Amino acid sequence: MSNTLKILLVDDHAVVRAGFRMLLSVSGDVEVIAEAERGERAIQLYSESKPDLVVMDLSMPGIGGLEAIRRIVARDAYARILVYSIYHEQVYVRRARIHH
Repeated sequence: MSNTLKILLVDDHAVVRAGFRMLLSVSGDVEVIAEAERGERAIQLYSESKPDLVVMDLSMPGIGGLEAIRRIVARDAYARILVYSIYHEQVYVRRARIHH
């Protein structure tokens, strides 16, 4: 059994995903198994790839991060999601935590 942490990266900017992938590659215990540029795709890839952790941006076109979190957690109450955002307001933190 592998101890590798499987990650799904979700951000609408390819350069941001590439940066996260580079940072995460330093650890031999982490593998980015899928990437999504929109919340809709993140929901689909979560179901298909069964990651251990989702690294999710909140601000994306289409279904944003908050709605994607809500839908992923509705399918898997044990989903682990690490949220990051450019927003400083606490309301976004509270909204993300309510869903999870």
